[in-house]
Formats: sequence, structure tokens, C-alpha cells
Amino acid sequence: MTSTSTWSRTLSIALSLAACGTAAVAVPAAAAPAATPDARGAEQYWTAERLAGAQPVDAGRGTAPPAAALRSPGVAAAAPRNVKQGTLGGGIPSVGTFFAAGPSGATYCSASVVRSAGKNLVLTAGHCAKSLKADGRTIFVPQFRKGKDAAHQPFGVFPVQRVFMDPRYRSNSKQADSDLDFAFVRVGPNAQRAKVESRTGGLRLTNTPRWTSTVTVYGYPKSKNPGQQAVSCTVDTSRAPKFRQLKMECGGFYGGVSGGPWIANYDAKRKTGDVIGNVGGYNGGGDDQNHDWVSYSPVYDREIQALYADAVAGRAPSRGPLRSLSGPRLPESARTMSFARHLAAGEFTGDGREDLVVVWRDGEATLYPGDGKGGFGAGRQLMRKHSAWERIQTITAGDFTGNGRSDLMVVWTDTKGKPTGKVSVFADGSASGPGKEHVVAKSGSMWKDASRITAGKYTSGRANDVAVVWRDGEVTLHTGASGSGTGKERRLAASGPTWKGAAALTTGQFSGGAARLVVRWGDGQLQTVAATKDLKSRATLMSANRAYRGDSPMVAGAFTAPAGRADDLLVRWAGKGETALYAGSGEGRLGAWSPLVSP
Repeated sequence: MTSTSTWSRTLSIALSLAACGTAAVAVPAAAAPAATPDARGAEQYWTAERLAGAQPVDAGRGTAPPAAALRSPGVAAAAPRNVKQGTLGGGIPSVGTFFAAGPSGATYCSASVVRSAGKNLVLTAGHCAKSLKADGRTIFVPQFRKGKDAAHQPFGVFPVQRVFMDPRYRSNSKQADSDLDFAFVRVGPNAQRAKVESRTGGLRLTNTPRWTSTVTVYGYPKSKNPGQQAVSCTVDTSRAPKFRQLKMECGGFYGGVSGGPWIANYDAKRKTGDVIGNVGGYNGGGDDQNHDWVSYSPVYDREIQALYADAVAGRAPSRGPLRSLSGPRLPESARTMSFARHLAAGEFTGDGREDLVVVWRDGEATLYPGDGKGGFGAGRQLMRKHSAWERIQTITAGDFTGNGRSDLMVVWTDTKGKPTGKVSVFADGSASGPGKEHVVAKSGSMWKDASRITAGKYTSGRANDVAVVWRDGEVTLHTGASGSGTGKERRLAASGPTWKGAAALTTGQFSGGAARLVVRWGDGQLQTVAATKDLKSRATLMSANRAYRGDSPMVAGAFTAPAGRADDLLVRWAGKGETALYAGSGEGRLGAWSPLVSP
């Protein structure tokens, strides 16, 4: 992160590769010299003393001024009591440090190995990459060990061959280009001719899925760490105060941690996980006070994926002006969205675009007309507060009356929240109301045991098949539901504990073929499931994560493609009303994240 020293500022200016502009910019990545850097020469240069003496590129991190004037200069302000403290330890194989030899002495930054076809890519912060050169002495050291020379590091050392960074990024920027504070570095084999990923394993480069995720952050701080061990902290992220960046709060992240990965779902046995961020961003990845317990990360989206593609292909990045961060929106506050209880998607306004219906905890229902681009217009009230819709158990939209217009199916409870078994179809809803009610199952029917329902095109080209998860864990499909009945029942899975754990349910067409169930389990895992006998065919969209737990409603729809398939997933996450759209999701792949409502 940012150093406040004169040396650091001078170095940042001297090594700056580009300034943010409005014209297309092409900046060659650092070119390798005629002779490819060799690990043996680097091993001879990097003695244990030189490695131990290297200073962080982000030397100013953790040097926050004291809260009281009487405190000694250089003593960092204490973190709030509820902030976690990082743990020092041996680290993991895929995380290490870059070391560079410069005219003012050796410097270092943290980094991680990412999976790639060439098994030779390392991810770090852009402001770290500014000081990296293919000079035969700049190296990556996985799972660094202080006190050992380069030749005796756990996996050896890997010389830098080429640097790939976005030409619009300026080192330690406090402007919008700080969203681009990431870089990839291609490294050569170690002295045993092994590629880095073959030795350490690699993390999966993954788009940031939302503002709040549980991550484990690693880095190598210099201060208060005599053994220069890796610090790690498992913590929930939040939205950073500026630009499109994440924030995490954990103490002990002093200078040296810049570039360190933010990892979700790390699997120690397979030595991999999902890297969804890195220490970097505004001010080099920290607040203006340089607190050791505040860290930022740029959001990973199409910008980092484009840079990754450049690095894999070995081409110099070329970019146009910074894109606007404005995207699709839902015109409600996060506080308001925290009261959303049910979601449904259908075409209710007659313009060919998919709309969103929100049923609130107090029984009010609102229709938000879709714009066909993933955004929504101002809400229109369908039902007033404290209406009968306060007693909805579960709701879904489909074409039950057969005229091509969207209808709503509702399973009811009584005034005390006890299921009644009554099921209604509201035919041909519009912006002025939900449509005429048809009772398709009377109170006392078997539907009193229905927990969740979702409609879709499971057996035909019409969304009139309803999948039901029952309270005992049984799952059934009801084909041909209509305005006069609930259709023909077929069992998909027998009762049992598995489907009792379904926390949310909707229907998507992520494969382009028949509809599939989309289920979020109690541990936060998100999967698609084929509606075949025993529900065995599954694909994971999002791994289990403690931050994804909770009773959060979700719905799939064709929000970004008029008359398209329902492959856009909209989720109102638990907690503070955070609402997001994942457009163009596919089997085993969550679509691009667009924050519709941010906390």
C-alpha cells in the first residue's frame, strides 16, 4: 500500500507506466532481455540476508497517526475492539512474495499463483507490479521462509519474465483508476526446471460474486513480525466507501501485504480456492490514515478477466478509456429491500420485457417494470399494506392460463402463519393489479405441506409445470398446471433430509434447454438441478460460504434479453438488503455480477 516516504513517492513516479486518458492506450508489458532470466543466477544473488533485508513496497501501511496528540509518533492507532486480528503462520503453497533489487535497496510485495494453461502466472497488485522487471534478479518465492536463502526456499524461486498490467492504472491512485489495481506476472521455471503451478497448485481466478463474501486474506507483513511469517484472516467483506471496491477489517496487515489474495472456498487438500480480490485499490489498498486493520480490494469483473486473457496469450494490454461504473439498477434503498420476502418474475406490462414482483413482509406487493437490460423502473403498487398477501407461504409466476401472459400461483397460510392448503392462480396480471383469482386447491388440501414452489418450462415450451419441495423433503413436479387445477403429479425425489435444507428455490434455463431447478442450500451453496428422477444431475454455481447463508429470496428471469431464456439470476441477499443480478448464468457458472441495490 501507499508509502508516505519521499523515496516511495519518487519510485512510484519513476516507475509509472501510464496515466489515465481518454484515447486508446497501448503499453508494452515489461519485456524479457535477450537471455531469459534463469533461476540459478537469481539463487546466487538472493542470500538469506538480502531476502530478510527487503523492505515492503507499501512501507507506509500500518503507520497511522496516533489518536491522541500525546502518543508517541509512529505508534499506530488501535483498532476498534470488535475488529479481528490476523494470525501469523506458515502460509499456504500458492501464496508468496515478489522480491526486486533496486537502486535504493531490495523491495517486496505479496502475491498468489493462479491457474493458467501455461502454469506460470502469478497475481499481485498493480502498484506492486510497477517495480517488477525481467532483470534476472526479480523473483517470486512461494510460501516464503525468512532465514533461508533462495536456493533453500520450500519450492525454489521463479524469475520474473513478463509483467501484464492495465495501462490506465496509476500507482497508489485515489481516483477511479484504483479499481484496476491488479496485475499478472509470468514467471519462469525454478532451478529444477519446474513450473510454479506444478509445484504449488493454483487459485481459480473468479469474478467477485457480491459485496459480502467470506474470504481468507493472506499477506507477508514486515512490522510486528520478526519471523516474517504469513498473516491470514478469515473475515466477511463489505463495500468500500469509494469506487467499485471491497473492504475487509482485520488487524496485523502492515506493509508487505499488498497484492495478497482474498480467497473464498480454499481447499487445503487440493491446494486451491477462488481468488475474488487482492489487497489493493484506493490509496494502494487502504484508508487515508494507513490503518493496519483496513484493507481494500478492487472488484474482479470483466476488466481483470480481459487482463488475464492478455497474460495467457502473452500480448501487451491495450485499453480504451475507463468505463462508467453505472449499470442496471433497482430504484429502492437497501433498507427497503431488506423487507422483501418473496420475488417473482414475469411479463406483466405487455412490452415483451420481463418484470419483477416483490412481496413485502407487511403484505404490500410491488411491480417493477423491466427495461430489458437488467434494470427496473419505478415501482407500481399491486397490493396494499396488510393485504391478504401478508399470508403468502410461497409464490411463483408462469403461464397457467395458456394465453402467453404471465400468471401468479400462490400457496397460502392463515393469519397465524399456519399453512392452509389453499392454492390460487391470479390470471393475466398487469401493472394495475395481480389479475383475477382462481382457487385451484381448497383449504385442507395436501398443499398445506408445500414448502416452496417454482414454475417453468420443464416438459414443454410453456411455463406451466410446477416443482414443489414438501416439508418432509419430498420433491414433485406437477405438469400442466392451469387456472382450474394444479396439474399431474410426478415424484422426483422421496422424502428425506436433503431437500429439507433447500433455503431458496427458483427455475432457470441456464443450459439453454429444459428448465432446471436453481436451489440455494442452507450452507450457502448454489446449484442447478435437472428435474429428472432422483435429481442426480447437478452443477454448482457458487460454493458454500457462510456469508451466503440465510433466508434470501431469489428468482431467475429473462431480465437482459426480451423474449429470451431465464438465465439471469436476481438475489436479495440476507442482511442489509443487498440485491444483485447475475446476468447470463450458465451451467456451473454464475453470470456477471451487477449490484442492483448496494448497502
